[in-house]
Amino acid sequence: MDNLSLILHVFAATLIVGPQILLFFAVVPATWIIEDEQLKRAVTRVVTQRYGMMAGLALVISLVTGLYQFYNVTPDSVTEDMTSFRFGWIFITKMTLFTVFVGLVAFHAVIGRRIGRLADAVVAGEGDERALDNQRRTSFMLSALMMFIAIAILVFGVLLGRGEFSYVAS
Repeated sequence: MDNLSLILHVFAATLIVGPQILLFFAVVPATWIIEDEQLKRAVTRVVTQRYGMMAGLALVISLVTGLYQFYNVTPDSVTEDMTSFRFGWIFITKMTLFTVFVGLVAFHAVIGRRIGRLADAVVAGEGDERALDNQRRTSFMLSALMMFIAIAILVFGVLLGRGEFSYVAS
């Protein structure tokens, strides 16, 4: 069960981070060349909804398997007094970043809905294109921050998994 949990945990991380990098560096910039606002909105909606469903499931899987790893794989001597080991500060940092990441995902979803409303208004001839561009720019910068945080979470996860490093007394 320990190996299955680790495999699922790593798989969930790849489902979050890999597509996030693809969206940031390829998909979103590709939408910039779509001049038809309605088409741009439709393409963005399909991609973000599908990624959102996948990433949401992956977040749940990573949380469940991470808890399993903590309670069943990490040595009791480490979990009972985490701060006496490198594991403690790595784990606390990773969990803090994970919490921030989930919060940013929720905030990004709010911005996404706002962009949708602004885009619909622009298509209807009633919206402010400058406000829409500003929200898209905010979304893109938030995506960059989320991507870097997700990569940092991966790095801390690797450090946690290396017992010869993380189980050393600090």
